[in-house]
Amino acid sequence: MRLFLWNAVLTLFVTSLIGALIPEPEVKIEVLQKPFICHRKTKGGDLMLVHYEGYLEKDGSLFHSTHKHNNGQPIWFTLGILEALKGWDQGLKGMCVGEKRKLIIPPALGYGKEGKGNSISVFFLL
Repeated sequence: MRLFLWNAVLTLFVTSLIGALIPEPEVKIEVLQKPFICHRKTKGGDLMLVHYEGYLEKDGSLFHSTHKHNNGQPIWFTLGILEALKGWDQGLKGMCVGEKRKLIIPPALGYGKEGKGNSISVFFLL
């Protein structure tokens, strides 16, 4: 019984070490436009209204745009609660009203293991 318990503890320890060695994917952020004055930066729980264009990095093709596919209307979502892509939750924190950013989102923080329809593979950078 002691040997079994020791093996279980050792296995959990090794598993946690391996998990710690694998880097968490990160969103690459490029600030394209920032207002001169920023009174408040976004944080988790904020309700955001955004326009966006989504392109595939592999060939630059547009897969979605609020300007073209949403009757030209921006979309609302709550930051930090996974209402949108995980990459958005990371990449849109700390923004000012009127700021524009370019996000490069790795697959794990984009559409995940399932991908999205036939057009977005699980391996595509967004």
